Amino acid sequence: IAAETQQPALALPWAAGTEWYLTSGPHGGWGGGSAWSAVDFVPGEGYLGCQPAASWATASAAGLVVQSAEGQVKVDLDGDGHEQTGWVLLYLHIASDGRVPVLTQVRQGDPIGHPSCEGGFGDATHLHFARKYNGEWMAAGGPIPMVLDGWQMRSAGTSYDGTATRGDQEREACVCQDPAINGLSS
Repeated sequence: IAAETQQPALALPWAAGTEWYLTSGPHGGWGGGSAWSAVDFVPGEGYLGCQPAASWATASAAGLVVQSAEGQVKVDLDGDGHEQTGWVLLYLHIASDGRVPVLTQVRQGDPIGHPSCEGGFGDATHLHFARKYNGEWMAAGGPIPMVLDGWQMRSAGTSYDGTATRGDQEREACVCQDPAINGLSS
């Protein structure tokens, strides 16, 4: 990765002005070899088990939906339709009902779908969110850290542990829904 490579500006993957919760810090994006590229979030709807959330996950940036199946949505930010070039965002555990169709051009803030347990492993409704660059998983904690609406994701050195910081604010990944501990908003 070239030294000057930077992540494009990304919004939190839910509606502006609403609060969701960081439930898992950096951990595997997809199976072995996917770096600790993912972080997990839940909307403030309380514990849902595996029932789909009423809240929408939204596009963090404009792009082309290149995959929409089996709980996954992948958005290609350069719009060329190839996951091996440029930045690609993975939204996992997206319910089939209401999920954005493949080949849809999305703008930042457009609905992607409802968090659920569909796809991959999930024992409770949540949004698993990760990034790839030129086909490679990008660790959420860096060297090019994941930054969403100014919140920088950081690893605590153990899979699933980590924080999000913005200015002098810090939130810690927690299986809880406490605005002072793990609440994030734009």
